[in-house]
Amino acid sequence: MIHSSNQSGKLKFLRKTLLPILITTLVSAPAFADPAMEWVQKMSDAMRNLSYRGDFVYMHENQLESMRIVHYRDANGEKERLISLNGEAREVIRDNQNLTCIWPSSRKVVVDFSRKNSFSPIFIPEDIARLEKFYSMKLLGMDRIANQETMVVHIDPKDRYRYGMKFWINQDNGLMMKSSLIDETNKEIEQVMFTSLRLFEEGEKLVLDSLPEIAKNYTLIRYHRGDSTVSVMTDNAWQLDAAPGGFWRESVLRRKLPDTDQIVQQMVYTDGLASLSIFIERQNGETPRGSSSMGAVNAFIRILNNHTVTAIGEVPAVTVKQVAESVSYRNQ
Repeated sequence: MIHSSNQSGKLKFLRKTLLPILITTLVSAPAFADPAMEWVQKMSDAMRNLSYRGDFVYMHENQLESMRIVHYRDANGEKERLISLNGEAREVIRDNQNLTCIWPSSRKVVVDFSRKNSFSPIFIPEDIARLEKFYSMKLLGMDRIANQETMVVHIDPKDRYRYGMKFWINQDNGLMMKSSLIDETNKEIEQVMFTSLRLFEEGEKLVLDSLPEIAKNYTLIRYHRGDSTVSVMTDNAWQLDAAPGGFWRESVLRRKLPDTDQIVQQMVYTDGLASLSIFIERQNGETPRGSSSMGAVNAFIRILNNHTVTAIGEVPAVTVKQVAESVSYRNQ
């Protein structure tokens, strides 16, 4: 992992060029023999299937952000609104189909496919049984968060390719009150903690437009819904030969960016908790290479077949390096 002034520049470059793309699924809980897994499943179901609103603080990269979330579930599915309360103004609205990101400072509205855990600092595991192969889970006891009694669960990776996590789970309703992301040195690198969180009252409803009315001086960018100037056919010649154990390909997209007409292919891999993206685009001028890190985010860039291959995600540096170096181009 590189720690230098050049490293910060690399991550800023990545975020500036890839952020518009980076911003981009009630069943009964299975019975687990492990009480820790039961608590994590209870939390996963609650955070997806209950309607709630709350304020939380998000600590990362030596910064403290204050945010608000409103989550609503009815017969038509999920709706969610995430608002930044300090720093750069921004708002994210998600439903079953669309992920709409509003950026007042750059006067842009980006509409992308709806993907959970792709826009929010709140990590919610999905397939708990599948996680057991690559993570161990244990109960650490009880704690009190925002005047609520919680059960603390530690999720520890069994290899070096993913981070660990701790969850503080409301004992009454299963909602997540706090979470910590823990690196390979057992250091806490990110934290989410609710200062207030309550369930919707009976009869309370959320009125939320997936695409709100925007001012005329805003630019609307659509990454799906039939906009052929943005979405193009994927290039299946690009392959990942050796994904770290437990990671599977969740999605693959290829887009023409509206500002530059540059075509970028993105492959998203996840293990159900951790996730990373691979971006592939034609090399254009001098491109920073090698590894970079900023907080929990690690990236690795290499050049292959006159293309820039970037692996980036909230996973250890060894993971993005292995992934980037395992990408190949098979022109048949």
